[in-house]
Amino acid sequence: MDPRRQLEPGAGLHNAGWADQEFGGAVLGDKRLTARLVRSAALLAEHPGRAISSGGRQNAGVDGYYRLIEHPADSAVKVKSILAPHRKRSIERMRRQTEVLCIQDGGDLRYATRPGCEGLEVIGRNQTSSRTKRLHLHLTLAVTPQGLPLGVLRCGFGTPPKALGGKSRRWIDGYRDIAKAAHSLTRRTRLVAVMDREADFFALFEEQRRNGRIDILVRAKHNRVLEKGSDELFAAMADGEPDGRMEIRSEGLTAQRLVNCDLRYRQLTLTPTLTGCEPVSLCGVHVVEIDPPAGEKPVQWYLLTSLDVRSADAAAQVVERYLQRWRMGDFFGVLKSGCKAKGVAFSNAERLQRGVASNALIAWRLMVLTLLGRQLPDCEADLMFTAEELGFLSDWAREHGHAAPDRLGAATRLVAHLGGYRGPKHDPEPGHQIMWQGYAKLTTATPGYMVGSKWTRVRLRKS
Repeated sequence: MDPRRQLEPGAGLHNAGWADQEFGGAVLGDKRLTARLVRSAALLAEHPGRAISSGGRQNAGVDGYYRLIEHPADSAVKVKSILAPHRKRSIERMRRQTEVLCIQDGGDLRYATRPGCEGLEVIGRNQTSSRTKRLHLHLTLAVTPQGLPLGVLRCGFGTPPKALGGKSRRWIDGYRDIAKAAHSLTRRTRLVAVMDREADFFALFEEQRRNGRIDILVRAKHNRVLEKGSDELFAAMADGEPDGRMEIRSEGLTAQRLVNCDLRYRQLTLTPTLTGCEPVSLCGVHVVEIDPPAGEKPVQWYLLTSLDVRSADAAAQVVERYLQRWRMGDFFGVLKSGCKAKGVAFSNAERLQRGVASNALIAWRLMVLTLLGRQLPDCEADLMFTAEELGFLSDWAREHGHAAPDRLGAATRLVAHLGGYRGPKHDPEPGHQIMWQGYAKLTTATPGYMVGSKWTRVRLRKS
């Protein structure tokens, strides 16, 4: 497959065009508001993590951003409307895949220093009795089985009341939203909803059985009762000789070590815990580390899935899918630290949500910048960079003895060097933090490079 087709539509993710592609077409009730959103997103992306008013930016664009975010709560400027064009493009990118992992997870944005911000959830008090407030974000990220992010499908905020299901409702709503996205896809594209231990509740399994179109993969939290006469869940999954072995190297493991594991798979029938429901049949995959280092707790996961697992190879593929869940941890890291989402300063939760949703798409693009250079290093560099950025990188590479950015892999490696990367002899593959720091320097340096190049051409013409 042509590398560009991995992300099309979306070829042209450089800053000159990506904002129009991912935000243009938003239904905000007014074409001028949509144009304002596109301009605001481009300004925010120029210097991730910095205030939009920094860097001597045009006052019209900055003022337009604040007017957009500060629209009344009953206006058409909703999070769903802001994300709609990107969601549509994400689904189009998903259509080109035979399998897509739809990873759900949640995280808190804490605002302890904003006691006056309206609409935030109070989660406790500190030693001085000051209230700690949060904005909870529950997000769905679509990725390929290799971990390349295809887009943000959904940003949900807050905790539903207990009468509507409380925390568990977040996962149900996320699953139903994935099912809506599936209506725009053919059966050629398999969708797998990947979730962690918080999603281990029977209502979700029942939801999947009723829907059937979207498979689930959940890490088990509860040692459930199985059908009569059987062991409890964990004992049943860990019983007997291993069906196979596999090695795991995961960015999510604290020790960052290569882990040798025994692998087992079982057909399971879960006893219902909801009135009026029938038992649910799922496949269980158990993975446990062999001979962990002294003092280290062995890696051990109990995974439940609706995928058909009939061999050790199929069970290993289930584990590999689950490992991609750490892409969501990367995403929240980029959103919080790279885009400084907690620094979005507005007076109520509605406005904060709009600001965070806009930054979520910038975080997605920064992740793509990091991972696309690794997975498709031979792709053309202009997929992610403008001609001016590549011009600066070329001159900087010659000055510092690096390879010219003739391909995407070389260009992203130069951005990593700008961010402080020393090279493979000293550091592992550059991570997201190095990349966003390097990209911030690139976007700062490029305007000066453009001005210098312009005046050099003028002097040459005069001479």
